[in-house]
Amino acid sequence: MEGEPGTAPISVATSASLLAALSDPDNRTVWNQYVGRYRPLLVRYGRRLGLGADEAEDVAQQTLLTFSTSYRAGRYELGKGRLRSWLFGIARNELLQFRRRGRRDVQAPESRGGDGLFDQIAAREDLEAVWEQEWRKAVLGACLEQVRREVQPQSYEAFDLFALQGRPAVEVAARLGVTPNAVFLAKRRILHRVRELLPLVDDLW
Repeated sequence: MEGEPGTAPISVATSASLLAALSDPDNRTVWNQYVGRYRPLLVRYGRRLGLGADEAEDVAQQTLLTFSTSYRAGRYELGKGRLRSWLFGIARNELLQFRRRGRRDVQAPESRGGDGLFDQIAAREDLEAVWEQEWRKAVLGACLEQVRREVQPQSYEAFDLFALQGRPAVEVAARLGVTPNAVFLAKRRILHRVRELLPLVDDLW
């Protein structure tokens, strides 16, 4: 577990490069990258707002299709707002349309009842707050994937077991054949690297 984490180049593709390539409707590789990055985020967002698994998948897919169609039609300009805001606006509209079709009344997180999230006075603020939470989780996940590529597998496993899964340091050390101090050191180094990466990856996304 020596000599890590490193400082390998960030392998996260920029949103700008993804979008530039997305302008070619026949580029299946970039479409798969685009879907792979943002679909899980959109699905989690839908689930947080009360959709079932299949419903959240449907809304996520429609959001991605609507965005790509709008982008290719020239309705999205990189200099006039961040991608996260455009995706949020489209996801919100798709959820509204989903509800209007009468398939389900989406309820607010921690809802206390009433007529549903979209009928409440603070509906937009609630929707946006949940979106920001899920976006931050997605960016953190991208940072962790970057760190995984930079460090030794044993170091990342120690970090995962101890810091992410909450296993006792002594148990993790015995499992990996290292000292508890090495487990603490792996956690400290990886967390430091994640803090370095967060603002950079957030800009790339």
